[in-house]
Amino acid sequence: MRIKLKLTFGFLLAAALFVAAPCFSEPEWVLLWEDQFNGRELDEARWRVEDAALIKNNEQQYYSPEEVYLENAMLVIRSQKIARNGRQYTSGLVETAGKFSRKYGRFEARARLPRGKGIWPAFWMLPESGDWPPEIDIFELLGHAPSTIYMTCHWGTWPDKKHKGRMFTGPDFTAGFHDFALEWEPHEIRWYIDGQMAHRVRENIPHEPFYLILNTAVGGNWPGSPSSTTVFPQYFYIDYVRVYAQEFPNAWYLIHSADNGRITASPLLDVYPSGMQVTLTADPAIGYEFVGWSGDVGGGENPTVVKMDRHKKVEAIFRGLSNPPALISGNASVTVSSLESAELAGANLTDGNLRTRWSSRFADPQWACIDLGQEYLIDAVRLEWEAAYARNYELQVSQDGKTWNTVRANNSGWGQTEEITGLNTIARYVQLYGIERATEFGYSLWEIEVFGREPEGR
Repeated sequence: MRIKLKLTFGFLLAAALFVAAPCFSEPEWVLLWEDQFNGRELDEARWRVEDAALIKNNEQQYYSPEEVYLENAMLVIRSQKIARNGRQYTSGLVETAGKFSRKYGRFEARARLPRGKGIWPAFWMLPESGDWPPEIDIFELLGHAPSTIYMTCHWGTWPDKKHKGRMFTGPDFTAGFHDFALEWEPHEIRWYIDGQMAHRVRENIPHEPFYLILNTAVGGNWPGSPSSTTVFPQYFYIDYVRVYAQEFPNAWYLIHSADNGRITASPLLDVYPSGMQVTLTADPAIGYEFVGWSGDVGGGENPTVVKMDRHKKVEAIFRGLSNPPALISGNASVTVSSLESAELAGANLTDGNLRTRWSSRFADPQWACIDLGQEYLIDAVRLEWEAAYARNYELQVSQDGKTWNTVRANNSGWGQTEEITGLNTIARYVQLYGIERATEFGYSLWEIEVFGREPEGR
C-alpha cells in the first residue's frame, strides 16, 4: 500500500525543492532508517539502552537494561515493582543518541502501550546537540487514561520554556497495536494516529537533528504514583520504528553507518544535489583500525570521495587492533575545579561506573585533572558526557602537574561519547579544561578514560 506523505529537507537545496513542488502533492518516499526487531537481541548499532536512575520529573523508576528485550519480533519495554538503586520500580528506555539522528522527516512506530495509574509510556525526540528545550513528543500516554494520547512540541530558552500540544481521544491504546507517526517539515509539524491527522503546529519549529527515544516512566509529577490498582509487570510492545525522507528530482540521500568507529561527511547536508562530490572520513574507535568500505562504496582508501548520482548507503568496516592501548586511568587520582554537590565528586570520573558522574558548578571555566601516578605514552582519551557537556574545551597534559601543554583543542564539542585519538604524547597528568559550556548547567561527565602504555625502555 502506498504511503501518502509530504516532507522537505534542508534550508538551501531542500527549501528550494519544496517551493518548486506542489504543497499537497503525494511524493515518493525513501526509507532512511528502520528497525523491525527481528533479531535475537537488540541491535546496539542502532540503539543505546539506559542504565541509570535519571533525576527528572520526580519519576520513580530505575532504567535497567534487563527490562529491555526482543520477543516475537518486537521490542519489549517491561516495567516492574522491583526496588533498585534507591528507586521503587524498574523500567526501560532505549534511544538512538550518538547512533542516529535526523532533521525533518517522517518518524513512525507501531506499538501497543502499557496501562495503569502511574504508568507513562512515550515515543519522543531530543536534539542531538544536548540542548533542552526543544523537544518533540510523538506520543505520550498516562496509564490511567488509556484512550488519550498527548502530542506536544516544546521550545524556548530555559527557564522560559513553552509548549503547544493537543490531546487525542480514541480507542483503548493499551488493548491493541496502533500506528503513530510524525511528519516534520521546516514550516510545520503534523501528528498522525492510525493514518488520521490528529494535531499540527506551524510556529516555533526546530531546525536541528533530533534522536529517537522510547521509554516507560513510572510515577512522576504528571502521572502521579502507581496505586493499589496498578498491575505489574506492564509491557510496552513496539513492532517497528521507521524514518523516511522525501524524494526530490535530482537530489540524493547519503546514509552512512559504522560499528566501532564513526564517519564524518564533508560537506554535511540533509540532501545532496546530483553530481556533488562528498568526502567520507572513517575514524576508528579506540582499540580499532579502519579496514575498508562496504555498500555503495568499496576499497580501503580513507578518506574516500563519493559522487552523488543516486541514494547511497555506505558502511565503514573496523577491526580490533592486535595490540590495543590499555586503559591506564582506572581508579587514578582526580582533582577538580568545583563540585555541583558532594555526591557528584571528581573520583567518579575514574571509577569505571557509568552510573556515577562528576558535575561542576554552573560557571566557566572548569577543569578536571587525572594523575596517572607515573609517566605513560598516552594514545587516546575517551570522554563520556552526561547531558551537560562542553562546547569548547582543551585537552592538556603535564609532566609535573604545573606546566601544561594543550594536545587537542575542540571548539565544536558534540557531547555524548567523544574520543580523542592519535595523541602519542608522554605525560603523567591529563587535564580536561572546559572553556565554554553548551548548556546552562555545569560540566557533567560520567567518565574520563585515558588509554596508553608504558614508554619503551621501562
